[in-house]
Amino acid sequence: MHPSTEETAVTDRPFPPLQTERLDLREITMDDAEWFLAHFSTPEIVHGQGFAAPADIGAAREQLAEYIVDLFTNGNGLRWGIRLRGDDGLVGSAGFYDWDREVGSAELGYDLVPACWGQGIMTEALTAILDHGFGVMGLNRVQVLVMPRNERSLRLVRRLGFVREGVLRDHGVDETGAVCDDVILSLLRREWDGAAVR
Repeated sequence: MHPSTEETAVTDRPFPPLQTERLDLREITMDDAEWFLAHFSTPEIVHGQGFAAPADIGAAREQLAEYIVDLFTNGNGLRWGIRLRGDDGLVGSAGFYDWDREVGSAELGYDLVPACWGQGIMTEALTAILDHGFGVMGLNRVQVLVMPRNERSLRLVRRLGFVREGVLRDHGVDETGAVCDDVILSLLRREWDGAAVR
């Protein structure tokens, strides 16, 4: 049995921290603005996400509020900060947005500092986050949009069981403002429940 819409309203309770063997996943707050500016100015993250870096700390605060802090406050999703056990600094973030409680769907987003690539950290974080989504949040479908050039990200979500549905042609713009395609992949609760990835 999965929680009802009323039971899963995120604004009715504190932000839910998560833990894995190597990671602490915590709430990101406005106190993390300096981290946000530095993290989302990393060239590899800018290239992989397709979003231009914040212009300055003021822009970083505005984007942090809009895309992360208000996401939870307004009940539209949750995005966790990823921290290695025993370390204070964040190495990335991941979570859900565009949460539709009626349909039971949400979109997944994630990012990680290049120094942590290739260590299974994002797989570990997303496994905990997807467990939370399909369990506590009562999701039935999670989708992700990935730029075709981001082969590392495409491999990651395929390992987690996401199925490619197709290409959304000229669907978005990249960090330079150029129109680009998005690959859309999805994962259903019944697929996650039967997966051997965990």
